[in-house]
Amino acid sequence: MTLPLAVAPPRRTPAPVVLAAVRRSTRAVLRSPALLISPVAQSLFFLLVYAGQLTTVGSSYLHGTNFIAFLLPLILLTGVATGAGAAGTLVLRDLTSGYLDRLRLAHGSTVPFLVGPVVAALLAVAVQMVVTVLGAALIGYRPQSWPGVLGVFLLLAALGLGVALLSTALAIRSVSASTTGLVTLAVFGLSFFTGVFAPVDDLATWMRVIAMVNPLTYIVETARQLGGGDPLTAAPAGVAAVAVLIVAGMAACALALRTARKNR
Repeated sequence: MTLPLAVAPPRRTPAPVVLAAVRRSTRAVLRSPALLISPVAQSLFFLLVYAGQLTTVGSSYLHGTNFIAFLLPLILLTGVATGAGAAGTLVLRDLTSGYLDRLRLAHGSTVPFLVGPVVAALLAVAVQMVVTVLGAALIGYRPQSWPGVLGVFLLLAALGLGVALLSTALAIRSVSASTTGLVTLAVFGLSFFTGVFAPVDDLATWMRVIAMVNPLTYIVETARQLGGGDPLTAAPAGVAAVAVLIVAGMAACALALRTARKNR
């Protein structure tokens, strides 16, 4: 008598779980003004204040470059850093409420539920960048190349991915709101040690030295060259800086998850 062959259970694809997590996190962002409206308001505030006060001065030393076009990449970068930090905030909420632990017991893994906040934060960042560029257009921004603007969006979205991953890793490791926000704070602070209102070559000697070793300088310069249709001389260093940030974020998340499993 032959025994019936055991039928292996069908493998479940994680796609539905990930999509559900993305929808849930997106709703959470839309329902939390501090996670969506605040970064947009911050970007528009700095854009209006800097452009309104410094456009005339900036046009005198930028040699034909529109000051708003020169300023916009930095405004977008700081806004992206703030918006992408929402991923860590969402994960922290789920950790402190015990929601992630319950999902881990039900599904065997928390990874899909960490992807959700990261994707939701990036969607919010994309909306934020579009609104900021439209605001800049209302006060005189005229891009040299719309494909170049798309390149700026992609570059800064990749930066946002790195920030989102690092903030998520800090949330898992520390379960602390103050620690989770350190990535956004660090990027925001370092952004002022780039060529904020003037090209790096025109900065004071000591500030120029700091700017030249600051990786954000090359990201900002790459964005400016993309938006202005200029040769992409800063692109190799800028893209490398973003790639390192993303890899560091992925490694930090993996390490934080491993540590969290050991401590349970």
